[in-house]
Amino acid sequence: MTLLEIAAGIAVGAVAVPALAADMPTKAPPPIAAPVYNWTGFYVGAHAGYRWANADFNGGAYTFDPPGDPTPLSIPARNEGYRLNGGIVGGHVGYNYQFAPNWLAGVEGDLTWGSADDSFGAALNVQASDGATYRLNYNSEVKLTWQATIRGRLGYVTGAWLFYGTGGVAFARAQWSETALVTGPGGFFAASSASSAKKTLTGFAAGAGAEYMFAQNWMGRVEYLYENFGDFDAPFGFGRIGHVDIDNVHKVRVGISYKFGP
Repeated sequence: MTLLEIAAGIAVGAVAVPALAADMPTKAPPPIAAPVYNWTGFYVGAHAGYRWANADFNGGAYTFDPPGDPTPLSIPARNEGYRLNGGIVGGHVGYNYQFAPNWLAGVEGDLTWGSADDSFGAALNVQASDGATYRLNYNSEVKLTWQATIRGRLGYVTGAWLFYGTGGVAFARAQWSETALVTGPGGFFAASSASSAKKTLTGFAAGAGAEYMFAQNWMGRVEYLYENFGDFDAPFGFGRIGHVDIDNVHKVRVGISYKFGP
């Protein structure tokens, strides 16, 4: 074989090898595994938001004899509304269990702090039994501070999202205070009083929310809660007892949580 024939053979092989490689099937890259979101485990977190709350005070009509004056005064009944709105911050802790496999059950407790108050004042003429006109001035205040809940949660998991409903027992700390002054004809002093009361109320909470697992073990949330509480005794006027009812409490909160474990 001549040198020319050897060179020609090498050239043909150089052309044929890439062509043969191009005809061979290529191996597909391995598929990328979808992330697995595990919601089971204990978690802690913090939240902040806003609270809207209504309080109603009711006190019945009564008669009052100012000291040193035998003439009884007729004090009218009272029915007043207070608005206790303001910002809130707090923390929460809980446990989730994911099953079946897109359902989740859990329990959560939270403590939320806020300070909201509203006051009501009035000055009115009251009549004595002898026809004389007295002046009654009073100023009342209702205050709502911390709240807490212990709730169950039931939700549906779809990937990184959790949508849930929640309900349970709720607690709230409420305060009442009032000052009152009675002056007689001509403006002379007749009587005064100051009263207050504090109570931790028990009620119920219900709501719903959504969470998103934006990183391993980290979750963000938005949540709405409705809460309703019973009433408590509130001293008012001159030796009388009325009632303050804390109802229709609405809370909207955003928060972040850290889940322990994988």
